[in-house]
Amino acid sequence: MSSYHFLGIMSSAFLAMWLGEFSTQAVGLGKYEPPAGCYIGAFVDRDFIVRGDFAKFQELTKKKHASYLTYVAYGRPFPRAWVEKVKAVGAAPHIALEPNEGLERVRDDAYLRRWAREAAAANCPIFLRFASEMNGAWTAYYGNPALYIQKFQLVSQVMQQEAPNVAMVWTPFAVPQENIPAYYPGDVYVDWVGVNIYSVYVHDGDAARRADHKDPVEFLRYVYNLYAHRKPIQISEFAATHYCKATKQATVDFAIEKMTRLYQSLKTQFPRVKMINWFCLDTIAVGLADNNYSLTDNERVLQTYRTLIADPYFLSDVPYHFARRPPPPKVEGAGTPASVSSEERLLDEALEHRGAVMTALSSVRISHLKNHQVVSGSLEIGVLFPLSLRPRYVMFVIDGRLSIVTNVAPFRCLLSKERLKAGTHTVKAIAYDADGKVHESETVTFTVM
Repeated sequence: MSSYHFLGIMSSAFLAMWLGEFSTQAVGLGKYEPPAGCYIGAFVDRDFIVRGDFAKFQELTKKKHASYLTYVAYGRPFPRAWVEKVKAVGAAPHIALEPNEGLERVRDDAYLRRWAREAAAANCPIFLRFASEMNGAWTAYYGNPALYIQKFQLVSQVMQQEAPNVAMVWTPFAVPQENIPAYYPGDVYVDWVGVNIYSVYVHDGDAARRADHKDPVEFLRYVYNLYAHRKPIQISEFAATHYCKATKQATVDFAIEKMTRLYQSLKTQFPRVKMINWFCLDTIAVGLADNNYSLTDNERVLQTYRTLIADPYFLSDVPYHFARRPPPPKVEGAGTPASVSSEERLLDEALEHRGAVMTALSSVRISHLKNHQVVSGSLEIGVLFPLSLRPRYVMFVIDGRLSIVTNVAPFRCLLSKERLKAGTHTVKAIAYDADGKVHESETVTFTVM
């Protein structure tokens, strides 16, 4: 039994005096798990109406939220400024830390230790979702469950040692289901089990492949039945599309049906779902995918959400006690903060590999490079595929000429600075599937300084 769980049998008052830190829960409850009810949270950093203003989001939804979510690529610094914004509205940060360059970069080193110490210095509960959606082939850490488990356990151990305020969240995507258990890191290393669920109107952005009959409750039930007797369950991301680009139609009734179905089921069927987070983003407007999931730009959808979360069962606060701790010491080689001008670009790069994007992608897309982006130095680009496409190999066409061919996933292309002269260039990806069919991306234009 870990010292943290042993201390959980003591009174929170005694712990507060002894540790000067966080009180734990009653026996049988997970870290920060409420005895009853369900925390509400949301991702709103890129919503065009809210634009990361948590107070404005709460004003629109008529209820304080217990948590807010953001995405951080592994290798980037701890998002200290964002965490302080979340704390300012009395909420708990929920951070998806994603090793999108592969698991090999995840080591017990100065970067990870500093990240953990800064998390501890935040003096608040933090839900840390490491390497989520690992069961999906769209992630850079899919396909090797043993290595994945090793790296998740490593991160969990570092957080236990350096940041006892962090609750480790393990979150697969709702599908495919059959390989989910193979990636489970073990009860000692996981505080919450999550699942990402999306209700999309069509599959893979294909108007002929309707998905409106799919039930989000059944997606939840699979994970719930596997793990709810062991851990609190978190719906780490949920959304339902109210505008479908593939069919070019509003699907508001569909969105209302699905969100009502899921939120109302939690109280009656899934008492150990203790947190649910809405992914509030118009993926069409930001150029990521083909669904509008925003809560704020459709009054009927917004009003339905208000009505659902008005139930006192949905909780607005994550209780905790804390004492101020000094900031962590400087560690050489631990990374540098992103500039303000690059924050949205970094967030978009992290979002490119989410199930919210991949389940709605209608065509091959260049990743890690935006149209009309200005770059300097070497550049590594990748390719995103609809879930139905299983590529055999990919060709990258640079400035109209075949440049690189690869049959090795995740199908990356390194454009070295020696090969790219200053000026404007174009790139297109051409993928060949198992049947020999050709799938082309749109051409992306970029400028080299």
